[in-house]
Amino acid sequence: MTEHGERSVLAQVSPRYLAGGGDPRWVTAPLQHAFHWQAAHRPLSPVVQLTRRDRQAELLLAPDPDHPWWTLQHLPHDGAPAWRVTFGARTPAEIVAAATDALTAGPATDTPTDPGKVLAQADWEPSLSMTRFVSPDRYATVIRLLPGTWSIEVAAPGMPWNGQSMVVPVWAALFTEDTPAHIVAAVFSGLVSPEPVLRDEKTMFRPLRYNAAIARERVPARATEDALWDRIDRLAAGRRDTPPPPSPPAPGEPLPRRPR
Repeated sequence: MTEHGERSVLAQVSPRYLAGGGDPRWVTAPLQHAFHWQAAHRPLSPVVQLTRRDRQAELLLAPDPDHPWWTLQHLPHDGAPAWRVTFGARTPAEIVAAATDALTAGPATDTPTDPGKVLAQADWEPSLSMTRFVSPDRYATVIRLLPGTWSIEVAAPGMPWNGQSMVVPVWAALFTEDTPAHIVAAVFSGLVSPEPVLRDEKTMFRPLRYNAAIARERVPARATEDALWDRIDRLAAGRRDTPPPPSPPAPGEPLPRRPR
């Protein structure tokens, strides 16, 4: 409850690539609670490191203004090369989660072999060579740098309220050459999704607040906690691997359990 007795509410923001970072637990909590990735013990550190049980994959969240905040990487195995995906600080957690969800679920039968088709089908403007795609609002650009190597760049006018056209970088992502196509396609699907995401409008980066579409209808802030646990339960129910035996809780403050 606020000082005036009003319930805290969140705004519905679209497109999601202009929504800002959001709650990082949307990415980290399912990996730990549904798939039992192990958390490294880093006392008094903002760094979060989660490692898959086979030690072949790792997610790193390292708040550093000079480097990508999110890094998802996979070691070489069974003849397949290593790969890495990085995301900047203001990448929406829902878009980062598209990559981790695709990694844990594996490729779907309808995954396109060319991830660029996801963008083309969403009416993103392609270049003649299909190596560059631009969002309808011109704020997001996806570039195929090399075969299998992609980048995402999102920028928006910094001060549209006073007529100035200065463009401000918002976030960027990079997929190394051997990133599996189904993971790239999943991130692109999250990028083009028309579904709004929930954010605290007052804390949004100004260029995002003034360029994104914000619905008038607000949602109770508690809904995000419920949605997070629904997501964890759904992913845990659908995982393909066998649950491990019980283990001691990971160091650090646990995620509060949803009341039933």
